[in-house]
Formats: sequence, structure tokens, C-alpha cells
Amino acid sequence: MQFILKTALLFSLLIGATEVMAAKTSEPSLSLVWQVTGLDIPESVLEVHQGGQDFFLVSVLKGDYYSKDGNGDIAKISKNGQLLDSAWASGLNAPKGMAISGKFLYVSDIDEVAVIDLKNGAIVNLIPIPGSAFLNDVVANKHGDIFVSDTGAGKIYRIRNGVPEIYIDNVPSANGLAIEKDILLVGSGSQLVRYNTASEATLITQMPFGLIDGIAEVKCDGYLVSVWEGQIYWVNSDGTKTLLLDSSTTGIFTADFAYSKKRKLLVVPNFFSNTVSAYRVTY
Repeated sequence: MQFILKTALLFSLLIGATEVMAAKTSEPSLSLVWQVTGLDIPESVLEVHQGGQDFFLVSVLKGDYYSKDGNGDIAKISKNGQLLDSAWASGLNAPKGMAISGKFLYVSDIDEVAVIDLKNGAIVNLIPIPGSAFLNDVVANKHGDIFVSDTGAGKIYRIRNGVPEIYIDNVPSANGLAIEKDILLVGSGSQLVRYNTASEATLITQMPFGLIDGIAEVKCDGYLVSVWEGQIYWVNSDGTKTLLLDSSTTGIFTADFAYSKKRKLLVVPNFFSNTVSAYRVTY
């Protein structure tokens, strides 16, 4: 009897361990929920929680993404996919990555970072980044530091107390950024790289082609990653990956997305298609 009980207990533990492993390694699927049209080259999406309301901001290039033409806007979309304001903030040039720190929105704009009041969309400051070539993604850490990738110069800058400096040099085609605790995740060309606080790099994985644009930690064992040319992947912490969406053959680009953990919603700007598509993420 004792042997039978021990065997049954061991079998039960093995089943439990198998279930935990299956849950840990489960891969999500994507299903389209809503789509917003009529945005002229949307590049980046950011989820905002403000005053008891949740909504999304979208950087809209409206033309050439190198020109200082003053045509760039930030659009505002409801949590349910309604276009609330196509120019919530205006007067930008070619706005791309966005991040929130405190009461302000930080937006990369070619060779400077615009600081925007989240209450009213007014530009309150511009932070020039000397030597920059093509500023792209932006993230903020819990300490209030702002990190900005420079795809053209292959650098990552840090803005601390309004003062920019080179944080990491020699990052080829630096683009997508994400913060994981005190670790910086970087899309360097087609490589997903983890940088520790000493700026030491560890390769997580490499995509078959393209430029990594959006990165989001979804849970402790994986990330959602977009490739600008039209692919979205699930990447496990060990570097193994699964293709979840491929629109590259139809010319629908997948740029710098926002992932809402609250709603399990992946909101993707489709760049040249002038749409923003929201997908339910199901495990």
C-alpha cells in the first residue's frame, strides 16, 4: 500500500510538473479585433492610462520620415478602436517612438526628442540629440531615464534630467527598445539583444530577415516581437521562436506596436497601409 501511495504521489507530481511546463511554454495566437483606417503612415503605438481612462496614442509621420516639415502628428484612439483625435498633438516633423515618464510624453523626432504635456498634447520642450542621425524608438525606466535608439548612427542615448548622452555605442541598426526590470532589450537589425546595466550584450535570438521594431515582455518566459517588414513572432526566453503573423508577402508592415496586458491586446501600426490593427492575444 505504501508503495502504491508513493507511486500515485509521484505520478501526480509528474503530471503537475508537465502541466506547468506546458503552461510556461505555451505560445499565443492572434485574432483581429478592430482596425482604424485613414492615418497617414502610422509608426508607433503607445497605451496610456490617464484620469481613469485608457486609450492609445499613435505617432503619424504624414509624409517623408526624414523631412523637417512640421506635418507630423500624434493621433488618439479609444480602447475600442475609435479614432478620437487625428491630431491630438501636432507640429512635429516625423514622430516615431514614444514613452511616458511622469506627466509627459517623450517622442523621437529625427534628431531631437519632443516633450509633450499629457494633459493637452502641447509641446513643452525639445531636447536636441547632438550627432544623431535617425532617432527611432523610445522607452523610459522607473527611475525617469529616457532611452532613445538611433538607427542611423547605431547608438542608444540616455536622457537623464533633460541631458542626453551616449549610453551604448556600436549597436548596428538600433531600433526597437523595451525595458525588462533594469535590463534593456534592443532590436539591432534582425537580432534581439539583451543589455545589462554594465551595457554587456547577450544575444537572445535572430530573425530570418528584416528589422526588429516592436518588443514587449508578455510574461516571464517570453516576448512579442515585430519585424518591420510584416512579421510578428513569439520569442521564448531561451531564444526559440514561433511566427504568429506574416503579412510580408502582401506588403502590410508591422511597425512599433503596443501590447496591453490588461486587455491582452496587441495594437500594431501598419505603416504604408495607413491602418492600425488590434489583435487579441490568446494563450
